[in-house]
Amino acid sequence: MSKDPTRTQAMLAKCHDCTGHYHDGKDDCEVTKCPLYKWMPYRKLEPDFEWAEYNPRSKGLVSKEETKRDFTPEQKEAMVKRLEAARERRYHADLQDSGVEDNE
Repeated sequence: MSKDPTRTQAMLAKCHDCTGHYHDGKDDCEVTKCPLYKWMPYRKLEPDFEWAEYNPRSKGLVSKEETKRDFTPEQKEAMVKRLEAARERRYHADLQDSGVEDNE
């Protein structure tokens, strides 16, 4: 049985993953867009969060470019059709799994 990593261990693991090598935090990686950068103890630069804004739906920071998407009416209609088809497939799959006959 493994224990969950501590917050510090998780942060060090993220730095290791991002930089591709062991990173103990004593050298500034200078990745100011990293969400963990503001907690780096030896940072030289200030974190840069001008690229992000708070999204209440996801309750976190998201890229400003990704927050608003404009779809054409044709794209919206295609999305509605795909969603309806997926729901229909899911409904029939759930009926088959439960052993209930579909009377449609």
